[in-house]
Amino acid sequence: MTFSRRQVLSMIASVAPLLAVRSFINSEAFAQEGLGPFMPHEGGVLTTAWTNGYGPDAESWIRFSKILPDTFDINYSSSRGTKVVRRIRVTDRAAARTLILGYNKQMPLVIDNTTTLGTSTAVLDDLRKAGTARLDLIADTSLQPMPGEISLVTQKKMEIMVAGSLASIPVIEVNGRFGTKRKTAQGTLYFLDNRNNPLLLEYSLQFSGEKVPRTERIVIVTPGAGEHSAMEQALATVRSYTTRGIHFEFDKATIQPDSRKLLKEISTTLRNNPIWTLQITGHTDSIGKESYNLKLSEKRATAIKSALIDFGVPTDRLTAQGVGSSQPVETNKTLEGRAQNRRVVLTRTDR
Repeated sequence: MTFSRRQVLSMIASVAPLLAVRSFINSEAFAQEGLGPFMPHEGGVLTTAWTNGYGPDAESWIRFSKILPDTFDINYSSSRGTKVVRRIRVTDRAAARTLILGYNKQMPLVIDNTTTLGTSTAVLDDLRKAGTARLDLIADTSLQPMPGEISLVTQKKMEIMVAGSLASIPVIEVNGRFGTKRKTAQGTLYFLDNRNNPLLLEYSLQFSGEKVPRTERIVIVTPGAGEHSAMEQALATVRSYTTRGIHFEFDKATIQPDSRKLLKEISTTLRNNPIWTLQITGHTDSIGKESYNLKLSEKRATAIKSALIDFGVPTDRLTAQGVGSSQPVETNKTLEGRAQNRRVVLTRTDR
């Protein structure tokens, strides 16, 4: 018996919430359907950039783990020091109508009848059919829902860095209004336009009593297979590799523990290629004074060099420098552009 392409995709989509999809991340069909790297799968990471009234740009990292038939875990960490684990129920991703924004250690591991990564299939279905849907919002540790409604604005494409390349992703744009007597919020949200995984890709919400909107956007999607192969191939061919997978504490040169895997992969690459020598170049966005950014980028590059030495890389195979914000690859006028500019470049210096 043979099946059409549409039938195959339909059958896969019906079981994908219950499976880790790591083996499918390079599938053209999955990429077109918005699955693959966006789906919860072991080791996959979503990097977000965000800003609010409490300070300038910050970053957070959502790492998937413990993928089971009915639950999976989010290991959340941010450059501002928050580290939380939250367990998500697959049934809630299908039917829940309350969205939790944010992570806090005071929140329980499991919060029934809520979603965290995005909205549910039921909410997306309502938007597609009727143009509106009921969606409540939880925005603080009180866990008190703010009743709300979202309404469809348009369906379009959004560019996101996926596995090192820009990908055009189908999104559904909505306006939302939420509120109680104590607090209100309104603004725009963008969800992945896929019934199986309506991920919240971006939002900007103005809360009552706050001077600036809370804004967050997924800027990088890293599949769980790791960067080793892509990094080694790039260094072997074009002699340079850009990574945004080494994470630092906010405004510091302290490397986050979740960067250890990538640092080990860099050391393995150098061990596999014993004649290679590397220059580590740190880059920042343009927030803050140029002189300060230059010093910060230098300190971060030096911290990476020290970490690689700890993994056994000889000192004489590594150099480190910082260039601050002097070499942007994207505009510094947007949240996602600044996130792309915060990076580390590895360049071969052997001849």
